Amino acid sequence: MLPIGLNGFPLILGVTGYPQSIGNEWQQLVEKVCVPRAEFDNLRKKIEVYEKALQDAVTDPTRRQELLHDAVSPVSYSSSSSFAPSGTGAPSTSHGQPSGDQPSGDSFIKAETTDDGQTLSPGRLLQDSEGMGKYMGETAGATFMDHLKEFIRAALPISPQDRTSTVNQSNFLSTLGNYTVDDQRPLNQAVNPLWLPPDSTVVAVLSELRHFIQDGGGHWPSGGMYWWGDLSSVPARAPAMASSDMDLGAYRHLAFYHAALAVACQSTSTQPPPSSGARPSPSEPYYARAAMLLRNPLEIKRRTIGDVASLALMSFYLVETNQPDAAYMYVAAAMHIGVMLGAHRGWVDERGKRLFWSVYCLDRWLSCLTGRPATIADEAIQLPLPDDDASMPPAAGLRAHVELSRISGHVVGNTYHGGGTEAGVGQPGGAIRMLEQWQSTLPPSLQLTNGLSNDPAACLLHMRYNQLLVVAIRPLVLSAVKRAVVGRLMAQSPMTSSASQTGHLKRCIAAAVHNMALARHLSSLNGRRKTLHAGLHFIFHAAVCLILRPLVLKMEAFPQDELSATEDVGNLKATKLTKLTKLTKLTKLTKLTKPIRLLGPKSE
Repeated sequence: MLPIGLNGFPLILGVTGYPQSIGNEWQQLVEKVCVPRAEFDNLRKKIEVYEKALQDAVTDPTRRQELLHDAVSPVSYSSSSSFAPSGTGAPSTSHGQPSGDQPSGDSFIKAETTDDGQTLSPGRLLQDSEGMGKYMGETAGATFMDHLKEFIRAALPISPQDRTSTVNQSNFLSTLGNYTVDDQRPLNQAVNPLWLPPDSTVVAVLSELRHFIQDGGGHWPSGGMYWWGDLSSVPARAPAMASSDMDLGAYRHLAFYHAALAVACQSTSTQPPPSSGARPSPSEPYYARAAMLLRNPLEIKRRTIGDVASLALMSFYLVETNQPDAAYMYVAAAMHIGVMLGAHRGWVDERGKRLFWSVYCLDRWLSCLTGRPATIADEAIQLPLPDDDASMPPAAGLRAHVELSRISGHVVGNTYHGGGTEAGVGQPGGAIRMLEQWQSTLPPSLQLTNGLSNDPAACLLHMRYNQLLVVAIRPLVLSAVKRAVVGRLMAQSPMTSSASQTGHLKRCIAAAVHNMALARHLSSLNGRRKTLHAGLHFIFHAAVCLILRPLVLKMEAFPQDELSATEDVGNLKATKLTKLTKLTKLTKLTKLTKPIRLLGPKSE
């Protein structure tokens, strides 16, 4: 008789069984194992539930057998590369649905395990609207949401029958395995790349843009998080009667202004970002002009530090219009050109230094946003941090942003992988200590008073700090949710988190609460201006944490700040925070709350 494990975990937790070597050794020492009848019946019931869940998830019997065979093999993962050996079965999505030529997102990366046996959440290949698989790594919010949806779908069919409410899976779970972006939107080619609005319009728009995304027009004590270039000068124009054979390369400097005007139109408009089926946004012609002037970013002839600024602003624009894949490519091009010009080794003046570090911060943000590798390693950079200069804004904000971006790179590269010092989901302490050190050494101009600041750049920096706390602790959140739900489904007391893990979970919820308060304050500071993509991203994932809170922590009394933040989640659709509802998919949050209520603890 095979040994029966006394600490088996349900399949939906993704926990592996005993290693083969332990099983063989046990068989040699023990012939029979006696367990209580109740426990035996409970284990048999679990097996029936697992088999039903597997049949629902993978309808193809052949594929099911292959998965079972892989599960008991010493090496239980397969490559999803197109060069994988034949005979591995027809590819399918991780959710049991045919995917054509797309490989399985679940098998793309070998799942690592922590010291306590829990399996780390790997990155996934999520399908865009065209059916193309896009890799989203572990820190990507899309990956976390996909794992959460997968777990909810697996748990709901076996939830207690005393709940009369049902979940319309077409609303929330239908997006399982999908990734909604606007990267497929075609570029408008019917534009004159040399045309610019009147000088008075250019000056007014660039002044507004400088105030919003750079340094507050010189009024922010921090000096801002980024420095993109001189946004106060008027460009030299091309001749009014340009000939058809004119060399556009001679006017490539205009690309910077077109990119800036595109960002300005997008950031100050009250309209949602453009989609493939919508009327063109006023920002699109400016972006198209910039793209035409820069031509192929891979053509490096006569590239200058000015091209780095243009490409970086284009990447910033693409982020704001929900095109992260294209933004990831453009910021990589900007970084590579900067490296070829020697910027990473100090062959630049203060302006070039600030521009390089701004590109670095944007690159690290996109890396965290998508869960993909950053363009350049920290070890390759030998460039001092920005210095204060009388002719430029204060450098404190950009310096702090660079240091925070370094920690972001650590979170992406180390927290979720076994190669670093804190391998495993159960050990986010290293990242938390780095973040605490960053916060404790901030200059007075970046410190908060009563948790807030009247400097929008300082608010965004602290929101990103809180978001990195959320990202570092989020695997523990998902594990806590699974333990709580499994305890209810199996009618047994859920496994409790250790004291250190409970502390981390409370820290995560506190970070989410603080981000909601900062978002509320930032919205009042910005007035009619939009909340930038980064801020909306922070709001969305703070809201997700607050929705999951009843499953993550015991139902103790909510502090007043948590009650206020929770009310914000419920009122998101009625506030300024949802001006870009298409971008943030905040409407999905209302559809997440219902399945969480079904899986959560009963209200007394």
